[in-house]
Amino acid sequence: MIMNNLNCKSADLERISEHFQSQNKSPWIWLFIGDSITHGAAHTHGFRSFPEIFAERIRWELLLRKDLIINSGISGRTCFDLLNDGYDHLVRRHHAEVVFVLIGTNDIARYNDSGLFRQYLTELVDRLRAEGSIPIMQTCTSVLKVEDNEGYILRYNQLPLYNSIIREIAEEKSIILVDHAAHWQKIAADELSLKRLLGEPIHPGGAGHLEMAKEIFRTLGIYDAESNSANPSGTPYSLL
Repeated sequence: MIMNNLNCKSADLERISEHFQSQNKSPWIWLFIGDSITHGAAHTHGFRSFPEIFAERIRWELLLRKDLIINSGISGRTCFDLLNDGYDHLVRRHHAEVVFVLIGTNDIARYNDSGLFRQYLTELVDRLRAEGSIPIMQTCTSVLKVEDNEGYILRYNQLPLYNSIIREIAEEKSIILVDHAAHWQKIAADELSLKRLLGEPIHPGGAGHLEMAKEIFRTLGIYDAESNSANPSGTPYSLL
């Protein structure tokens, strides 16, 4: 049964909080699905992606060592792909307690149809709910304006609309939302600051993935500024 209770978000956060506070409960599976940003492909330049930083926080710092963190993100994915191309293998077979969804940048470039994106994303989170997982939605991070690349310009122009759709679905469905876009607008309002977070114009680099992980921690109530996962030492991308 698809859960439409307005208290779903609060119940989800409470369930997650209870899991964090006890090492005696059954281990969980945390699944990350999405495109190259979730995958952490290439543009991290060897630094950890945000699912990897999340794994460090959960399995080491919070001592939930039997929990599994699985990243099934694939470069080039769209929301349609998540629903139809290998869903059983990449999503359903893991029976994850929590599924993080980050998608949209490729939907803009491939389809440029916000109504279709809303339809597919709604179907995706409804399916995750029906299968017993806690979905956690994420907005897409900021991108640079690149005048000589049509696909990048399209993303730059359309991303605010797609992020608003993600927020609206999260509100309508009472789903936990990690609003990376809103956070980045605060810390990277100017182009120079944004460039420090990016590995290339539309992909977060090492610093960007660190900020994404930290925003997940804040949303779930497990942020610790003194922890190694949130403030790695000996790296060039810690933000002051």
